[in-house]
Amino acid sequence: MNVTDLLLRLGLDPADLKPAPTRAATAQDAAERLGPEPLPCASCGTPARSTRIIDTPNHGRRWLDLCRDCMLAIADRRRPTMPLAATLAVLREAAEEAGVTVRVLVDPPQGA
Repeated sequence: MNVTDLLLRLGLDPADLKPAPTRAATAQDAAERLGPEPLPCASCGTPARSTRIIDTPNHGRRWLDLCRDCMLAIADRRRPTMPLAATLAVLREAAEEAGVTVRVLVDPPQGA
């Protein structure tokens, strides 16, 4: 998801986000931001559990502090899928290489 879509989805104006350093942020920077008294989530105001720097088109680098729920709401959960035949071929090859016989049981697809 691009930064503009991300901000729209969270209902955020980049001007409202704190400026971030131009250097690469470190784990220490994030730990300090989320320290013993975390900042509020930029979207909903509950305590932030994650932070990252986003590069906004008109406002430059900004901190994006998010709570767990808001972070999960924007997470890209699409995973590349491997066709079943290709997965089984890899398993067969590994079994042959290891000199073992295996039986693979596969659940039918949902709705089948």
